[in-house]
Amino acid sequence: MAYITLPLYYSRGQCLCLSSEEVVKTIYSCNDNRTMEVVYINTNGGNSYAIINQVNEMIPMRLMKMASGASYEAISQDYTYKLYTKGNTADLVEGNDKPVLSNCLSDN
Repeated sequence: MAYITLPLYYSRGQCLCLSSEEVVKTIYSCNDNRTMEVVYINTNGGNSYAIINQVNEMIPMRLMKMASGASYEAISQDYTYKLYTKGNTADLVEGNDKPVLSNCLSDN
């Protein structure tokens, strides 16, 4: 497997530079005929990230600990997005879990 370095910039010009082992793009079909594209990154060091495109910005997210499934939160404190995933389903919320994109399903 090839290794790549991904420099990701988010608000205030901060860089999240990752040396990754696995990069996977997943497209979800959500309620109201909306779609959500997520790029998942698993690094050599065992860290996991997701990148979403929301409000015309790429928003990097880091894995949070969950009892079941996977949950990601925005790295930048300028955003309150959380991405909840389990199997091939996902929900994007913001703030106090206000739905942004719901009942999303991937073909993967």
